[in-house]
Amino acid sequence: MKMDKEIYDISTFLDKRTCFIQRKDGFRFGTDTFLLADFVKVKGTEKIIDLGTGCGVIPILLLKKYPQLKAFAIDVLEENINISKKNGEINGVSERFTALHLNVKEVKKVFKSGEFDIVITNPPFIEVGRGNLSQKDHRAIARQELTASLEDFIKAASYLLKNKGKLYILLPVQRFVDVIFLTRKYKVEPKRLRIIHPEAEKEANLFLLEGRKGGGKGISIEFPLIVYKNAKERVYTEEVERKYNSFLR
Repeated sequence: MKMDKEIYDISTFLDKRTCFIQRKDGFRFGTDTFLLADFVKVKGTEKIIDLGTGCGVIPILLLKKYPQLKAFAIDVLEENINISKKNGEINGVSERFTALHLNVKEVKKVFKSGEFDIVITNPPFIEVGRGNLSQKDHRAIARQELTASLEDFIKAASYLLKNKGKLYILLPVQRFVDVIFLTRKYKVEPKRLRIIHPEAEKEANLFLLEGRKGGGKGISIEFPLIVYKNAKERVYTEEVERKYNSFLR
């Protein structure tokens, strides 16, 4: 992949221990992406897949943290896959990272049922017909259900997971009820939940959920995660600072 500096830039992350190529006008990763990676519980030898990977940040972070891990990633945009592969190379994990141009609705064409221990996804969250459409194609596909619905993502996750395998998902709180309904519909039982607030005095805006395929009933609800002491000045809380500082230590 040849990098056009008019279209792409490189962002360093985690005190320059990682770096990622991104489109300047595309959907750019942020704190929520990192918090999803941090929420994933990994022993270190599992086989994982990220659905709708964007530029590959989540699987690459986990590959950097766990040197025995193997990760796959799929995305509906071929450009995102090319960027993900390049990001795997520059972060030194390409030998353990496979990125494929694939819609989640077509996973059966490539993968066997029950092939993965862990599925991770931060899927598009705006239903078609709701909200304002993004002007840029890359942002629109990342945010809106234009090429696949939330149900398509969860259905794919259920197919890909082995029995007792885990799904990790991040979404705005507006889709919480939908996620609970759909995970149970596809035999992935919600097991661990953490609600995210931008600041202590503000309403929750996101949630992190862990589900287990074929799991029994019963969920653990963790303490709320407060991201900022001061969102305007981007001053993180002690917990979030600690997560950033310790992730690759």
